[in-house]
Amino acid sequence: RRRGASHLATQTGVEVDPGLADRPGMRRTIALILAGAVLALPAAATATIRPQKGMSGLSLGMTKAQVQGKLGRPIGTGGGRYFYARVWVGFRLGRVVEITTTRSSERTASGVGVDSTEAAVRRSYPSVVCGPSGGFRRCRLGSGKPGTRATDFLLGRGRVLQVTIQLLPS
Repeated sequence: RRRGASHLATQTGVEVDPGLADRPGMRRTIALILAGAVLALPAAATATIRPQKGMSGLSLGMTKAQVQGKLGRPIGTGGGRYFYARVWVGFRLGRVVEITTTRSSERTASGVGVDSTEAAVRRSYPSVVCGPSGGFRRCRLGSGKPGTRATDFLLGRGRVLQVTIQLLPS
């Protein structure tokens, strides 16, 4: 049995104007767009921050080739970093040492991410240490000792502006 745009619309929750499907070529176009939406759904589920480890499917210690294998070609490079729409990735000696996001779609398992409050960060991570940092506030998960892993929540006006997972320099 052939399934068209209306079946995909039901699966994705996207409403399709039935009149559009009557136009020549529109059925195929709508079906392709909706199929793309279905394929994108699993990717959103993996867009999580794993404190002290990584985010967006990346982990500290990965090579440049592994990063490109996961996220594709970067939209920009410079200063030892690859820039992607969701994250930017810093390298030292060819290995990932920093992953940063300013996207609110990136969240920890407990739901903390960009636009969360400091109180939410503290609730989710009782061991976090918060304090002033260059005109902002930083809540750091980890000891902060050289050569260790840290997860930093940079806050402005009481809300998380960016999240960085990093291997601190030795």
